[in-house]
Amino acid sequence: MGGCSSFDALVEGGARLLASSDEELFHEAGVWIPSTAEWLVTSNRLKAGTPETHVKILAVHFPSGAVRRLEALEAQIVMGNGGTTDFAGGAYLCSQGLGEQTGSLWHVDASLSVGTRVGPPEGLVLNSLNDVVLHRASGRLLFTDPAYGIEVQGFRTTFHASKAVWGVPADPEKAAHAASWAMLNECHDQPNGVLLSPDERIAYVTDVWSGKWHNNPDVQLRNAAGAGGEQSRIHAFDVVHDAAQGTVALANARTFVDLREEPKPAEGYPDGIKCDEHGNVYAGCGGGVRVYAPSGHFLGRIAVKGGVANLCFGGDDGRTLLMLNETKAFTVRMKVRGALEVTQSLKRVQSKE
Repeated sequence: MGGCSSFDALVEGGARLLASSDEELFHEAGVWIPSTAEWLVTSNRLKAGTPETHVKILAVHFPSGAVRRLEALEAQIVMGNGGTTDFAGGAYLCSQGLGEQTGSLWHVDASLSVGTRVGPPEGLVLNSLNDVVLHRASGRLLFTDPAYGIEVQGFRTTFHASKAVWGVPADPEKAAHAASWAMLNECHDQPNGVLLSPDERIAYVTDVWSGKWHNNPDVQLRNAAGAGGEQSRIHAFDVVHDAAQGTVALANARTFVDLREEPKPAEGYPDGIKCDEHGNVYAGCGGGVRVYAPSGHFLGRIAVKGGVANLCFGGDDGRTLLMLNETKAFTVRMKVRGALEVTQSLKRVQSKE
């Protein structure tokens, strides 16, 4: 998994507009659903700061760009956020919660019509879940739980004492037991995007914070390092899988990239992240998508005016990169496939044999 030394070996063309809206519909998730040739997408907060604040859950068709609203899922999954494939045609999606209602994890079937709550169990209150990824070898979900919904956006009124990366069984029956929910790391100011390398040996987590975002004076920041200044980093961890126990842990925490310290500081902050089949890391940032080799070496940028919040590979061959730009969704053809899409393709082939 040595990555690619040349940016030209990765990108085939320029960004093309797929869909647009007057609302900020194209913000989070971006999960490729092969059976319908759509990306599952969640909007930014709409009617923010009012009692009617909400998030729309959408399906964006490729290549037509047709957008349909998934109201049945919206009725179940409150303030939907980041998501990931289940490697079986469906998806997992984060709920940020609302008011006293805790954030939660959900499974979405391949028809994009039925959501099944994974957890948390009664008594465990989380913050505002942001992103999730499935560790296939253990069957556990790794998710980030920052406090943006409390400390910045103010739509949550209850919270957990830590802002952390968690691990939990993807099976709702196993996840019903509080003991199965493990806090894997809480050293972040605000853990945001989460990603696994293609071989599942490395976990990447974006850490995104600015002291000027602290808009809720009634909530004290629980991480002193986040009280001022900024964090604009991608962390890396070794993933320790205990096959006998069916658990995972994160070890050897290190900075993969600090965007503030690059020779040409990046615009904005790293939000969503994805890997291609070679282990290169793609981060949605203020100026577009920044691409890094597995070593952390900066390879290049796919420029998108206004920046990219989140991204996802997809298409029939896994070589189309979706880039979510709030009011616009762009695609770009790639010379490489997404790591998750390669695994999905292998599973589909195996299921036919």
